[in-house]
Amino acid sequence: MKNKLQEYIAQNGIARFKELVYAYADTFNYQCILDSCQLNTGVNVGEFELLAAIGATQVYTSWSSFEQATTQGKWLFGVLGYDVKNHFETLSSANNIVIDTPELLFFEPQILLAIDKNQQVSVLKGDLSLDFFDAVVVKNKRDISPVYSPISRSDYIQKIEEIQELIRGGEVYELNYCVPYSHSFNAFQPVLFHLDLLQKSPVPMGAYFRANQLYLCGASMERFLMKQGDTLVSQPIKGTIKKGQTPEEDVALITQLKNSEKDRAENVMIVDLVRNDLNRVCKSGTVKVKELFGIYSYLQVHQMISTVEGEVLPEVSISDILKATFPMGSMTGAPKIAAMKYIEGIENFKRGWYSGALGYIAPDGDFDFNVVIRSVLCDTNNKVLNYNAGGAITIDSIAEQEWMEVQLKTKAITEVLKGGENKSNSAVT
Repeated sequence: MKNKLQEYIAQNGIARFKELVYAYADTFNYQCILDSCQLNTGVNVGEFELLAAIGATQVYTSWSSFEQATTQGKWLFGVLGYDVKNHFETLSSANNIVIDTPELLFFEPQILLAIDKNQQVSVLKGDLSLDFFDAVVVKNKRDISPVYSPISRSDYIQKIEEIQELIRGGEVYELNYCVPYSHSFNAFQPVLFHLDLLQKSPVPMGAYFRANQLYLCGASMERFLMKQGDTLVSQPIKGTIKKGQTPEEDVALITQLKNSEKDRAENVMIVDLVRNDLNRVCKSGTVKVKELFGIYSYLQVHQMISTVEGEVLPEVSISDILKATFPMGSMTGAPKIAAMKYIEGIENFKRGWYSGALGYIAPDGDFDFNVVIRSVLCDTNNKVLNYNAGGAITIDSIAEQEWMEVQLKTKAITEVLKGGENKSNSAVT
């Protein structure tokens, strides 16, 4: 079978092969496809170009069962919802639910297919059936309602003022504030939307996740945490600016972002927080900032990304690492615990899987997780879509500019949602 898969890539190209994988996986109730979109910019290159976990032999939806599974040398794929934090600190969540999700959901795959960075394909677990090559998804037009959000521009500006009062009072010095958006729909195919989204906004940590009626279509460029051997790598993003219309405008925008005192201040605050988190589970003196204020360009935006690395202590478990570092500081603020407490009162929705982490754990204990941002959650039973966006608020934040940044961060999603019909070729008809 491997030879047939490799021949297909050679004859049809990796892009078409990937779409075939998406189409085949979409016939299963559980799946997780992690896709680097053939990008080598912004975040460290992981081990795989694509990793597709298809079907489930075991599902975990509680912290205790997941924690135990991480000690058993299994492939695990899934998502840690934002409220897993409540297991680590004295925190709670009672806000409105947009789409009801388990606080975490991981599964052991029935089939595991991988493409490495040299475009070599292998089946790491299970067997693909021959009907893999016949997989198709029939295209339908999307039929969705106009967008709804409980937060208007004026509401948002008022919330920024509240946050800055907290900062003046010394309660926090940075807080990540997010806004929810939702649609109802009559017709929506998550896999087709996801393919369109990655075509519109290719990212190094794309993720497509399904658990029965729940789908997560993600175009994240942010790495929460990766473990490779003894090394832990975290890559917080703070600092976003739009792409220009010309190369000259792009140069000017990149220079503007690189020299922005506000964005540099936001970024270094979170870098310090990440360093502190990693120092709890890494050998003394090994936590270092490998890159500070790196500027990386994508089709939709330029981002300021920093990279922090450390050498993990040998006695530390996967559970210990997650307890020390989750959730990502870029989605909370600083100090982290105080920021999370205030977020619950300032935001009016339960984040659910948004601003959590999605990825995999390998049998040898290595893992790689993104930050769940730039993502659409879909409930096909209740016919609801949800996506959220926000940013770090500091004392120097200008409310109107922060509001425009929220619109920029949702731009790719909203444009694809308005686009109607899937534009991809390949294993869709």
